[in-house]
Amino acid sequence: MLPSENLRDIISERIGIDLNQYAWNNNFKAFVFSIELEKYLEDKVSYLDEVFKLGLNIGHCGLTAKYLVVNIPNADLYYGKLPAITGTKNSPTGGHAWVVFDDFVIDTSLMISLNIQKAKELGYIFEKRIDPRSARVFSEYDLFSNEFFHYQKDPEAFTKQLTLIQSKK
Repeated sequence: MLPSENLRDIISERIGIDLNQYAWNNNFKAFVFSIELEKYLEDKVSYLDEVFKLGLNIGHCGLTAKYLVVNIPNADLYYGKLPAITGTKNSPTGGHAWVVFDDFVIDTSLMISLNIQKAKELGYIFEKRIDPRSARVFSEYDLFSNEFFHYQKDPEAFTKQLTLIQSKK
C-alpha cells in the first residue's frame, strides 16, 4: 500500500467517510506516475512514481499538484484548507493545495478525484486560485530531493511521520 493510500484510510476513519470511493483509477494513477520531474532541479528522483512510492508527495501537495497542472492542459492549482488533514505532515492548520480540472478536484496527497461540489461537502475550502503562469513555475527551494535526503537518513522514521497526525497544543 502506498503511503498516500494509507493516509487516505486514516483520514477516512477520522471523518467517517470512505474516501476510497474517490480513489484514482488505474489509468489515471499510471498517467500521474509517468510524469517526469524537472531534471535541472531534482537530482534524487526522476518520476512521480518514485515520489508516491516513498511518500515524498505527502506534505508537498503544492509541488506535486504543480506537476499535474503542467501536464494537464487547462488544469488550475488551488490553495486552501481541508480541515480533515489538520495536523498531518506540513499541514498543522489544514493548509492544502489541489488541482481543479473539468469540475473535478484532484488531491495528490490522498490520491482522490471528486467533483467540486462533493469536495466542498467534504470540507475543501477554496481560498485562492493560483495564476496559471505561476502554477507552472518550479522553485529551487521546494524539491522532492530535499525530502529524499530525510528519507535516506532514516527510512522507518520518515515513513512513520507520513501518517502521523499531530493534535493542536
